[in-house]
Amino acid sequence: MLNSYGCTSLHLPFGLLRRGMALLTFLAMVTAACAADMYPRQPGIRILKYSFDVALGDESDELTVKDTVDVEVLTDGIASIDLDLCQLITAPQPADRLNPCLVPPPRVPRGQQAPASPAPTSVGFGMTVTVVTIGDKALEFRHQNDRLHISFPQPTKAGQKLTFSVSYHGKPATGLFIGKNKYGDRVFFTDNWPNRARNWLATIDQISVKAPKTISVTAPRKYQVISNGLLKEETDLPGDLRRTVWEESQPIPSWQFSLALAQMSVNYFARAADVQFSAWLFPQDRDAGLKALDPLTQSVFDFYTSHIGPYVYEKLAQVEAAGSGGATEPATTIFYYSGFGAAAHEMAHQWFGNSVTEADWDDVWLSEGFATYFNLLYTEHQNGSDAFLNGVRRTRTAAVNYALAHPADTVVHNNLQNDSEVFSNSTQIYQGGAMVLHTLRGVLGDQNFWAGIRLYSSRFRNGSATTDDFRHAVEDACHASGECPQENEDLSWFFHEWLNRGGILELNGSWHYDAQTRRVLVALDQTQNQGLYRMPIQIGITLATSSQPEAAKGQSAQNRSSQSHTATMVIDKQHNELSIPVDAEPTDVQVDPDLWVPLMQVTFDKR
Repeated sequence: MLNSYGCTSLHLPFGLLRRGMALLTFLAMVTAACAADMYPRQPGIRILKYSFDVALGDESDELTVKDTVDVEVLTDGIASIDLDLCQLITAPQPADRLNPCLVPPPRVPRGQQAPASPAPTSVGFGMTVTVVTIGDKALEFRHQNDRLHISFPQPTKAGQKLTFSVSYHGKPATGLFIGKNKYGDRVFFTDNWPNRARNWLATIDQISVKAPKTISVTAPRKYQVISNGLLKEETDLPGDLRRTVWEESQPIPSWQFSLALAQMSVNYFARAADVQFSAWLFPQDRDAGLKALDPLTQSVFDFYTSHIGPYVYEKLAQVEAAGSGGATEPATTIFYYSGFGAAAHEMAHQWFGNSVTEADWDDVWLSEGFATYFNLLYTEHQNGSDAFLNGVRRTRTAAVNYALAHPADTVVHNNLQNDSEVFSNSTQIYQGGAMVLHTLRGVLGDQNFWAGIRLYSSRFRNGSATTDDFRHAVEDACHASGECPQENEDLSWFFHEWLNRGGILELNGSWHYDAQTRRVLVALDQTQNQGLYRMPIQIGITLATSSQPEAAKGQSAQNRSSQSHTATMVIDKQHNELSIPVDAEPTDVQVDPDLWVPLMQVTFDKR
């Protein structure tokens, strides 16, 4: 969780507490705990709740919003608060792909050049603030550089709670898609990732801030309206309007504040553990959508709840959406812009990214790497080991190719300068992060891996966590098992080499059989440029056996079989050797035969 300095609280794992910690190591951990993306924090303010009253319609793309914010002051003397809100653009702006308040240029299909036409104009988009009040008293405010600076009536005292409201109107450049779906029907769908909620809502629009929220939407009665949480009210109003109120009681970051309005078929198709499943589909897709979602939702939900822990939210709505691509995972409302194939990935986010949220964008792999790997874990559960390993191989190929092409990039960002660049190395975050988890599972074993996952999920449920927080949870779970090797009670070596430096492990080596000593001799050299790894790696040995006595020379191939076993070789020097006793000359020797170290390339021959 964030303390008043914007850094994660420091937790020492059991192993370090028992053995003590050198001063330099302690200081390094403090520095890592306080490293974060460069979004300007407001350490003296805690958001308790947002309440939005939104009105929109078909006459124009403009909306009006009254945003009520409940805050608690953490320290004496806080005189103001800053909210992110894109302001009205009145003159042409230079193209800037990192500016979340501009109309984004159209997507260009992979392999094609950008169109010669100029970028779309953002003139006329943005919000105009009309008044800021606390009770019936108007507050001073300044809206500049897409930040709304609000001055409190007088300096505050620690523990004081304030409620103020901001009224504004305008047309969002992005963040809230207002247009037509594939059937030509008018729709409204949010796509706030990662910092675009500020286009239509005044919030602290950063992943480090989580809060409950309520949204009241007044819109034409023909639309079905859905948002996070539970439905609290539907009231028909004069003028063929309806007010719909949704309330999310659990804290979530602003990018997950969802809203969808469309003419939809709404189906409540199952319930599990007091969680209602529903599908919100364009009427033309009702039958096909239900057929795809009904059994899949239940199966994925059961696997995750049994292996990770309870689902913390009020509902699980699968929503067909428009205006973007792929899918996105706002709490309780998963939006699918192009089919439902990503269901296992997006549902995993309800635990990792939504309930347990990365404390800042540097650690985005804690959501995307996790969801990518848990999709593979569900495949293993549902379709077996072969399907799982095929998925690991595909994931590995993408991650290795990226790491070799961009050796300076790291899975964990190093003080990300601009939140808009959080996916600058998306392959490394998704596929690379997933492969780090797979390697961690290989190091720990299944029992300790799942114990660490469950402890991490429960320890930071509805909170925020860093990579170090995840590491400490895994270390503590391993220690609690009573069967934890000493080297796994402090996993800083593992997390540093796989998450905080680029490239991959590269090995070049050979093996040969010594008939006199009946041993296999393995030699492996580390050849990568970014420093040495420390990594336990399996060596797989295949021996020929037969169904007949050994004296029966010249037996047919069908009477021969093979048996395999593994030995563990710890790679921690540039040149590494291992001598393995065997009963006979091997027919084959392999490095990492079960693919537990996928971020590795090996050249390995019989000498």
